[in-house]
Amino acid sequence: MEAKGVISNFFERWLKSIDLISITLIVLLMILGLLFVTTASPNVAKLKSLNEFYFIKKHYLFTFFSMIALITFSLFSTRGLINISYLGLALSIISIVTLLLISKENNGSIRWLNFIGFSFQPSEFLKPFIIIIFSVLLNLKESIKLLGYSISGKILAFLLLLITSLLILAQPNFSMFVILFLVFMFQYLTVGINFKFLFFMGTISILIAFLAYIKLSHVQYRIDNFLNSNSTHFQIEKSLEAYRAGGILGKGPGQGTVKNNIPDSHTDFIFPVVAEEYGALVCILLVFILLAIFFRGVQKISNSQNQFKVTSCIGLLILFIIQAFINIAVSMKLIPTTGVTFPFLSYGGSSIISMGIVMGMVLSLT
Repeated sequence: MEAKGVISNFFERWLKSIDLISITLIVLLMILGLLFVTTASPNVAKLKSLNEFYFIKKHYLFTFFSMIALITFSLFSTRGLINISYLGLALSIISIVTLLLISKENNGSIRWLNFIGFSFQPSEFLKPFIIIIFSVLLNLKESIKLLGYSISGKILAFLLLLITSLLILAQPNFSMFVILFLVFMFQYLTVGINFKFLFFMGTISILIAFLAYIKLSHVQYRIDNFLNSNSTHFQIEKSLEAYRAGGILGKGPGQGTVKNNIPDSHTDFIFPVVAEEYGALVCILLVFILLAIFFRGVQKISNSQNQFKVTSCIGLLILFIIQAFINIAVSMKLIPTTGVTFPFLSYGGSSIISMGIVMGMVLSLT
């Protein structure tokens, strides 16, 4: 009985310390993710000669761990978030370097690291931690002495972005490079605009993107394929077919047929599966939930006088909303294919647990 009382008191205090509207919307998104993966994944499992509940069971487990991560990180103080982010960033970078040195290429990239029987994507866990460290550096009031030179926090943050970008592009993971640059740009804008530095960052990012296009064959292929109106992409075409087939109200849960021809229907292309089975109205509801989470976070943090909290929270929320809209845009043939997952809806352990950390940090900061 005493243990139950302790747990009950803990959750009471926790609920009083966080924004109930935000946590309600986040949990709702998680629950919808469980529903959508349940109907989208059985056929994929069969095609891979797995038990039809294989992805369902794993997604439920991943969602549980994501919720644990969300609760855990929402309990951290500001100082605690900074300290854990230094550690998390260091471990993520070490893991990516280890990955590049010892892991074998899989589907044209090196992104998965195996550790004691588990595989994970270090780059997914890098994102929340580096956003917090970006905020620390961007808000430094004084320059840091390094190798005899006086370097501002903004320059250090940009150097950190460049180093991690090179590691990410070496995998190669061009979409994550783009996302990190966009997040950094928004964070930079929250601490004041230096047009010279902004121009410099823009020039460097364009140069890196151009070099990636030249040197990375899969990046070149995806961009060329998107720009060439005569070319077709099987999953994209089937995705558009699923949107048309669903109509306003959809065919009903589990009744979709176009999804059977989409290999990544439970991951990168979960949104068109939702459109086919649940209709345009549910898709609009999902977009509303995304925007509600984003703008609720912005509203809460806008009242803060702590510039570090503002910079961090904006970066985390931009990451959340950009990932979602990139995922939707790809499935609607608005941008080249990327492999970016839909937060909390798409199947994938690393991505969903990482997003739990992201939103836990948002709850802590607001």
